[in-house]
Amino acid sequence: MKTFLTVKFTLIPFIAFYWLLARGMTGWAIAAGLVLMAALEAWRMARREIFAFELGSLAIFALFGLAWLVAPERIAANALWLSFAGQGVVALGLLAVRRPWTSDYSRAAHAEAAGSPQFFLVNAAISGLWGILFLALGLARFLEAAGWVSTAIVVFGALVSIFGPKLAINFALSKMIAARETYHWPAPKFDDKDNDCDVAIVGAGIGGLSAAALLADAGLRVAVFDHHVLAGGYCHSYPRKARYKGEPVLYRFDAGPHDFSGVWDGGTIAGLLDRLGVADRVEWARIDHSYRTESGAIDPPRDWRDYARLLGERFPDSAAGIMSLFETIHAIFDDMYATGEGRSGIPGLPADPSKLLAFPKEHPHGYKWMGQPFDELVAAHVSDPKAVSVINALVGYLGDGSEKLTCGQMVPIFGYYFKGGFYPRGGSSRFSDVLVEAIEERGGSVHLKSPVKKILVENGAACGVELRDGRTVRARAVVSNADIRRTFLELVDAPHTPADFRKTLENAEPATSCFTVQLGVDYVPDIKPATHVHLPGAHVGIAAMSLVDPSAAPEGHAILNLIRLVPYETAKQWFPPQDGGDDWKAWRRSDEYERRKQEFGDQMITAAEKVLPDLRAHIVYRTDASPVTYARYDWASAGAIYGVSRAGRLKGSKSPIRNLVVAGGGNVGAGVEAVVISGAEAAEALVPGLLASQPGRRATQALPTHAAA
Repeated sequence: MKTFLTVKFTLIPFIAFYWLLARGMTGWAIAAGLVLMAALEAWRMARREIFAFELGSLAIFALFGLAWLVAPERIAANALWLSFAGQGVVALGLLAVRRPWTSDYSRAAHAEAAGSPQFFLVNAAISGLWGILFLALGLARFLEAAGWVSTAIVVFGALVSIFGPKLAINFALSKMIAARETYHWPAPKFDDKDNDCDVAIVGAGIGGLSAAALLADAGLRVAVFDHHVLAGGYCHSYPRKARYKGEPVLYRFDAGPHDFSGVWDGGTIAGLLDRLGVADRVEWARIDHSYRTESGAIDPPRDWRDYARLLGERFPDSAAGIMSLFETIHAIFDDMYATGEGRSGIPGLPADPSKLLAFPKEHPHGYKWMGQPFDELVAAHVSDPKAVSVINALVGYLGDGSEKLTCGQMVPIFGYYFKGGFYPRGGSSRFSDVLVEAIEERGGSVHLKSPVKKILVENGAACGVELRDGRTVRARAVVSNADIRRTFLELVDAPHTPADFRKTLENAEPATSCFTVQLGVDYVPDIKPATHVHLPGAHVGIAAMSLVDPSAAPEGHAILNLIRLVPYETAKQWFPPQDGGDDWKAWRRSDEYERRKQEFGDQMITAAEKVLPDLRAHIVYRTDASPVTYARYDWASAGAIYGVSRAGRLKGSKSPIRNLVVAGGGNVGAGVEAVVISGAEAAEALVPGLLASQPGRRATQALPTHAAA
């Protein structure tokens, strides 16, 4: 409505023109229109505004003025219909060059949404309609149609302009919401108690455990199945014995994550644990970082403003840009996580069109930048390559750099500076164990050493799982927390999935893998718990979690986890040319594999010695893990630790098979916090409104005895 009235205000020159023209004062009409439109444009220029339709209208009046000087009688006879036709040509011409004329006016009222595709589509529709209506008015006047025809055209256009945008916006927003996921099917009804459980979960990784815990909390009977002896997927800890000076010593290592985001009050992980009532069961230790670069050591302070100032001192020519960049990232971060309010800390764009319409105004930074490339945001503030490299220091938490990251993916990583990263005392298994406890306390069950052979599908819907030992577990729905490629290329029979979907997954590369060297050493190194080495010829991450949790190593000792990402093209070269199943036992025991593994690990130790001199002399225990190791224990394609490349990621939680949803890296990518979000969204897909509901409706019925592990 406001936009419509604004347009009417700017059409005053035409109103004066038509009023004088109706009284036979053609020359005065043209002069008035030209002067008023020129005055309007002078006012626009003073405000540094350009309204394309008004410039086109000024051109119309200027042409009329020239025509009046040359052939006054002819222009007097045709000025009315030519004015409408001219406006129609201007409107449609601007639309042809993708500048809908109404967008100049509506941008002032909806500045926060002006760059969105929906904004363009709505304005294109209204502008195109008016272009046609202007031509229709011109034709009506040329044919000298009855006055009511012109009146009807104008009234119709006015009504559409007043009410149409809202309807069009709601339609566009509904389409936008629907576009978040590729597949749409109604949530199942969990009213069949003849099934063994309501939901079967394939995989006890963090995504699967998060989904299971939330579904159990909603009152559903859940059963989780995993091939491993420990729950948590990569998020688990394991002990290793060694001997030191003739005496036994014990170290505790983490298979994967050591630096957890989303643990702050209102954050994703904290919100999940709070909802489940188990937050007090995990004690978190703050992790400090250090970057060892060509520019020297950089130890980020715990206050992000101090860190931005520190980087400004290191890169003085970029100081102002760095501070501005961090302030912008912080604003985006706040906007993104504000959406977790009322959703147990799980962020996500609103699913209601009216709330989504308000999102750009309430969260302008998040709306503007979430879908934009992160490197464009950085480039808008900082150009020094060395400064940019440090700003991007944590990109390894998301991938190997082979894929461009959006702000929506990268900004949450800055939560390590804004809110801190944390380690669960007792090891990463403590987090997964607490989720298992929450599931079991609500009547659910977690079955380890119970690999799934097949996801059962009947009549186009998932209906349970078949285990490798031959047992069948019937369920109303299935959550797959398994590797997404293996889920749909191995666990689901081919006839049940669309051919194009299978083809996409077949062609999609697994995400990056990694190589790790786990060390137990006989001293406590003087480094930060998370030290990132980026020196010429030496690139390695060092996680020293015993510095914040001494229980991981004997007194006077420490554990070190040396980490290097291995891109897929390199990772696949670690595997034998022939299929090795899920174990590759013969290959793992071959001299070729053992030699390569030893050499690669030695190189990483050499890199670590850039900041830990004589590290080799202090090693008491060592074990290395290659991409083959990760594939063997996690059953991930090519040992991927971050799911699948973006080309193969599922959009949303719902798969093409009804009642089968995905949780984990298969749709969100890397990170513990990310897969918690994925698990929560999988639960929400099966029980809409779950995250906004009150927690605590507990199930008490466990699996029947025939399905027990």
